[in-house]
Amino acid sequence: MSSSKTLLLNGSPNQNGHTLSLAKDIFTIEKKDILNAYDLNVNSCDDCKVCHHTLGCKFSDDMELFLNRLKEATTLIIVSPIYFGGLTDQIMKVINRMQMVFERKFTHQTPFTTIQNLYTVSTCGVDKDKMFEGAKLTHQMLSSLLEAKNEQFIRFKGTDVSKPSAHLIDTYKTII
Repeated sequence: MSSSKTLLLNGSPNQNGHTLSLAKDIFTIEKKDILNAYDLNVNSCDDCKVCHHTLGCKFSDDMELFLNRLKEATTLIIVSPIYFGGLTDQIMKVINRMQMVFERKFTHQTPFTTIQNLYTVSTCGVDKDKMFEGAKLTHQMLSSLLEAKNEQFIRFKGTDVSKPSAHLIDTYKTII
């Protein structure tokens, strides 16, 4: 995969933690390809309907940086630990603001962008599959909105107890 067209949105507040480390084990990522959601100043969508009536958003913040990088990308990798059954709040702020992309596509009939590949890499401290259901649904909705040709939801559970095996990491590498 060509790193120059890859955008990795890291939703972990711990930039040296399990989740980003595992993503780096699976994908060839350069530092310039990483946006840390916790470093971005992105306001939450408040359903004001500006994007329903115009092609813009009432907020002028770092979402513009993310969207500009997304337009250039062929691959988007979302990286987030699971907190209380969902992706982190900083990742969700960015994803919820994708409402303007939805409005642009379906209300204004002005497509924003599509991507070739969408991957979500997620970790959960406990060993329970059910904890990933909300994150997987969000991944599927984002895949549909961006019309991803290839998509994969990659999850590692029980990471508070042990690090995923090299065999499991290699298995994911062969899938992508």
